Amino acid sequence: MNSAHPTTEAVTPPFDSILAAIEKYQTFLIVAHVGPDGDAIGSALALRGALKSLDKEAWMVSSDAVPPSCRFLPDWKSIVANPPTQPQCAFILDCDGTPPRVAAPYHLIENARHKILIDHHRTAQPIFDVNWIDPSQPAVSLMIFALLRHLKIHVSPDMAQCLLCGISTDTGNFRFSNTTPHCLRAAGDLVELGADPAEIAFKLFDERSFGATRLLGIALQKMEAECDGALTWAALTAADFDAAQAGDEGSENVVNFLRSVRGARMAILLRERFDETGTATRVSVRCDPELRADLFCQKFGGGGHAPAAGFRVRHKSFVDSVAYVVQSAGAWLREQH
Repeated sequence: MNSAHPTTEAVTPPFDSILAAIEKYQTFLIVAHVGPDGDAIGSALALRGALKSLDKEAWMVSSDAVPPSCRFLPDWKSIVANPPTQPQCAFILDCDGTPPRVAAPYHLIENARHKILIDHHRTAQPIFDVNWIDPSQPAVSLMIFALLRHLKIHVSPDMAQCLLCGISTDTGNFRFSNTTPHCLRAAGDLVELGADPAEIAFKLFDERSFGATRLLGIALQKMEAECDGALTWAALTAADFDAAQAGDEGSENVVNFLRSVRGARMAILLRERFDETGTATRVSVRCDPELRADLFCQKFGGGGHAPAAGFRVRHKSFVDSVAYVVQSAGAWLREQH
């Protein structure tokens, strides 16, 4: 069970092994999870900047688009769908590194000579050459900041902005239970190094496009409650996205509004989207940490953190997927309660 602060013991960082790899190789791949968020993108861009400052070649590769909320970050346009060459060393950030979770062509990781995993999810396993998995860390960006400090790499204002974005994302702008004293001290250090907390908070949590705001209104109108109000949920159809003139990124953070309802312990947003398999229902889950959203989502092949996680349901109609997930969530909540 999760408590007010993470109870998992901190892991000794493999700084020397990472340093040896950086010294040995010249070209680097940096990848993160599908549907990248501020922590995935912020930590990757900061690491890319650090490697470039050491005269290394580095590419952040993502097959998924950068969400609009992160398009204020320095160098976000440097993110590519494919690097110009096969990198020698791969950094896998903020995910477990398995094919379904990585937002990049997987052969780039498989063909890398050396692979380094840096993650803070409880469900990650040590499957690569170097594995720094520390669930006690609020954000991977905090781990990258520690790495850069250990390596005595100058953290530029641009890198500081990316790292603070990552920390702010995964702590809910320092509102979640994973906001530790160490995390707050690191945030202060990043502000001193040039990060702008006001801009980060506005871009991540407040600013919405016109279409995204209309979509939020539709979601709130469609909101339902189960389990005497302990479970709140909303299902957005493809027609809802069309009516709002919003893309999938328009649903970002909508689930947090469902979670904010008084008495709700678990909130779910379901979105009807499409991919090469047909209908793909995207599901975002927020809940009390002790309900373990990550373990609930793991049942469906997804993952995340104790209070926030997600997954996709394929090979079912949207209507069937909604019924299946809501029923499963009600059963999960009753079991955990």
